[in-house]
Amino acid sequence: MKNRSVVSSAALAATLIAFFSYSSVQAQIRSTGIGLRGTYWNMNNGPAHVIVTDYDGYSSVDVGNGGGWIYFFSRVDDRTFFEFSLGAVGNVQSELHHGFENNVDATAVTPVLLGLRHDLFSPYSQSALQPYLAYGAGPYWLHDVKVRDGLGEDEVIVRSKLKPGAYAGGGMNFMMASWFGLNFDVKYHFVDFNVNHDYSGFEYGLGFSFMWGRYRPGQRR
Repeated sequence: MKNRSVVSSAALAATLIAFFSYSSVQAQIRSTGIGLRGTYWNMNNGPAHVIVTDYDGYSSVDVGNGGGWIYFFSRVDDRTFFEFSLGAVGNVQSELHHGFENNVDATAVTPVLLGLRHDLFSPYSQSALQPYLAYGAGPYWLHDVKVRDGLGEDEVIVRSKLKPGAYAGGGMNFMMASWFGLNFDVKYHFVDFNVNHDYSGFEYGLGFSFMWGRYRPGQRR
């Protein structure tokens, strides 16, 4: 009975994989889409953690380098998409000395990027997995906010800079249907076109996308 159960489970998994692969090919090939992606950006080689400390009248919170993206994409040809991406990634450190002082340091990056995505497989292939390469460029808004509140004196310091930059990387879409897919990607951001800039670094994203519209077979090149 146990062996029969294992065989049945394996057969079911194989059937589901075949179904998703078949449906992604046989359904309409979509032309336009929108996606959401959560991300960790290793700027400043910062920590990937959330730390909360509370003892002897002292509290602190340290949240490292998380954020998210919304992106729009439109097909240029069989394997190429134009992408517009808007992101927000930040790092927040807060310290509270009870009865004395409250300090908050926040660092944030807001990129507005234009780029291209090249699928490695044809949309007419028999696979639901669609690996791709991506690259682009645009402005990176850099924000540094410091808040000091203690002993009757309040101070807020905001510094913002606009830097050009670029990114390059790749990822994978797993198309559950012609209109919906899961996404994983890895990019390297070159802020100020400098690999050694404080905000340059690898970014790791996980999310999903929705697609609509029809890419007609007559548009093949």
